[in-house]
Amino acid sequence: MLVVRLPLTEYIEAIEIQGKIVQRKISGWSPDVLLLLEHPPTITFGKRGAESHLLVSAEDLESSGIALHSVDRGGEATYHGPGQIVGYPIMDLKSAGLSIREYVYQLEETLIVALAEFGVRGFRQAGKVGVWTDTRDKIGSIGVRVRRRVTYHGFSLNVDLSIDPGPLMVSCGMPDITMVSLNDLLDHPVETRSVMDSVARSFAQVFGVEPENTSLKRALE
Repeated sequence: MLVVRLPLTEYIEAIEIQGKIVQRKISGWSPDVLLLLEHPPTITFGKRGAESHLLVSAEDLESSGIALHSVDRGGEATYHGPGQIVGYPIMDLKSAGLSIREYVYQLEETLIVALAEFGVRGFRQAGKVGVWTDTRDKIGSIGVRVRRRVTYHGFSLNVDLSIDPGPLMVSCGMPDITMVSLNDLLDHPVETRSVMDSVARSFAQVFGVEPENTSLKRALE
């Protein structure tokens, strides 16, 4: 699997990059790709997102420099921003021998394994997609889309969010949860990039793939 680490990337640009890689995989054989990056402040609404989940006006978001997009992934409202690792795996589920349910389970496991490297216990909750550190504290979110067995969109892991999304939105359609960051749980803060390396390692371990660090140009060839 090709692993591409990108700089801070606008959400729409990341969607366009994913679209190009997905189309290549659908059109013919090409390597699976894992994109790892951060976004500027952005709120996205998945297919089950509702306008009532936004707690401020779109105009207020715009004046605060927070982008707002409706997208075709599963799930509800999600915040992305600096200090959060976003992973977009673009892979062929048929070749991987995975159902969509198994794929989501392994994305959760990827985040759980990565958190364990820093001594933090992440866990699943029945009926609630994502990774938690307490019954109401969510640290990792997952929203995926599959087109002709090829995945896109993916997961996010909060490391050191600079903006608390709580006053802005109802995260994941659940008003009683708090989005927490890894650095909230550690005595000594860690750099987002070092956690990104852990996520890349845990993804390779959980999915049983051989990672090859490369450039975006190579992934788009």
